[in-house]
Amino acid sequence: MACPEEVDLNHRLKTNKLRYFIELSYNGKNYHGWQIQPNAISIQEVLEQVLTTLLRTRIGVVGAGRTDAGVHATQIFAHFDSENSLDEKEFVYKLNSILPKTIVVANVSSV
Repeated sequence: MACPEEVDLNHRLKTNKLRYFIELSYNGKNYHGWQIQPNAISIQEVLEQVLTTLLRTRIGVVGAGRTDAGVHATQIFAHFDSENSLDEKEFVYKLNSILPKTIVVANVSSV
């Protein structure tokens, strides 16, 4: 039986999707933590909405960790998959121009 990482890699290869890491920071004062939850705004939800807008397709984000309501992060990582090849520096600029000032993307890199 294949491990989850092998299954994920095989799926990405079959669908021609590229994986991107995102390095970001945020002021969590007005958010109910990292993870999406019903009836509350989260960092993950806002990031997914902006990525979906920019890439014009539904994008899910997977965080490498998470924070509770009101907690800030000076450096946190996440990833998303996309069929689009991105100019990473330009994409960081686009993300930061749309994201609220409380969320800042420092870097996007393909893996």
